Amino acid sequence: MSRRPILWGLLAGLLLAAMLAPWTGAALGTLSKARTARAAALAALAEPVASGPIVRSDLAFAKASAVSTARARIERVARGGGVLVESVVPVSAPAPLVMVGIRVSGPEKAVLALADALERERPLMRFRAWRIASAEGGGVRLSGTLVGAVR
Repeated sequence: MSRRPILWGLLAGLLLAAMLAPWTGAALGTLSKARTARAAALAALAEPVASGPIVRSDLAFAKASAVSTARARIERVARGGGVLVESVVPVSAPAPLVMVGIRVSGPEKAVLALADALERERPLMRFRAWRIASAEGGGVRLSGTLVGAVR
């Protein structure tokens, strides 16, 4: 094999590399910018977030009496609708929240009306998880966890 084809191939490769250099440089620059942006985003995620209110103050429970206020509200609404409150227990929750586990039973319409009333009244409470099952005597049993905000 002679040297001439090898030299032509080497020259063609160098010429092609020189022609592709601007696009290669642009791609490397874009990659560098993307890596810098990713590092900045990861650093921003690592910083603690300033803790502000999660809802307006009129939609949140007072911190001192959050569980007792929630319990009283559940019992008041249940008594008004003819629903039996089987249990109301506090559940551990992260700092700005209050969670209460409930189990109630009664006629289907009354239990659904209770769930609707609990979510509509203020301070704000929402079901995190819930389950409705048939109970003895033709009624239903609602068990779930209610979550509310604390100011």
